[in-house]
Amino acid sequence: MTRLVVVLAALLLGLSAAHAQEPAAQVEVEPFVGLTVGDPVSIRVTISHDAGESVVLDDSLVDMGGMEPSAPVIREISEMQTLIVFGTRSFSTGTFEVTLPPISVRRLDGSLNAVALSPVLVSIGSVLADDAQPRPNTAPDLLEAEDRTFTPWIVAIIGIGLGFVVARIARGRIRTASPAESQVGQAAEARPMVTFELDESLDAAEQCRRLSASVRSRLGDDWSLPADALTASEIGPALAAAGAPGVVILRVTRLIEACDRVQFGGEQPTPERLRGYRQLAEAIWEDGTP
Repeated sequence: MTRLVVVLAALLLGLSAAHAQEPAAQVEVEPFVGLTVGDPVSIRVTISHDAGESVVLDDSLVDMGGMEPSAPVIREISEMQTLIVFGTRSFSTGTFEVTLPPISVRRLDGSLNAVALSPVLVSIGSVLADDAQPRPNTAPDLLEAEDRTFTPWIVAIIGIGLGFVVARIARGRIRTASPAESQVGQAAEARPMVTFELDESLDAAEQCRRLSASVRSRLGDDWSLPADALTASEIGPALAAAGAPGVVILRVTRLIEACDRVQFGGEQPTPERLRGYRQLAEAIWEDGTP
């Protein structure tokens, strides 16, 4: 009788194993396109498994290759799905092949079943204008439209009249502009691209402190802000209230947060990453004006 019970138990275990679901993984990168230097990116791995099984990930800090190391977050979506999020970013441009760490599913009998994951490609673009493509001139020629309502000679007269009015307004502005205003305008047009230097003989924390201080000082001059006294979370709203463009606010916030993590969080960036910080700082003034 005992032997029969053992045989039946073995058969039941075998049937259970035969019907057990093989773990499967779905990998997504968010956002998938439009990433630039310093942008946060999430690599999301969804593991499907049988109810009662658990996902095992050994490393608490994961090497993401050319991108920032990640401390993954594991969250149970349901009894049969587990989500792992690898939060990372890059401070250099290029296409990075990220190899994810080994992930296993612990079965009910205690055995581990490895989940195969392919490398993930993440493309990071530059925030500098040099990499931007010129916009094509696609404005339609309205005079060639079949449903036009003005004859060519009427259009010509209107054009001459508008040109005359514009010329008069421009001449009036030139006559009334003071010499000081003219000098300010010329200085703004002649303002060179803002550049920053990093002293590589100093440690990373001191380099970031100096870079952050230089950027804050320049922002204070351009936008009349007490930028030196503002935290990373305060400087964005202050710039917005002063009328700064959204792209400037975004870049400043990213840079100050990154420098703070090095200064106060103990992060140890590579020389390449520090050069990425400098590139991000220069991109704040990429058109030469605040």
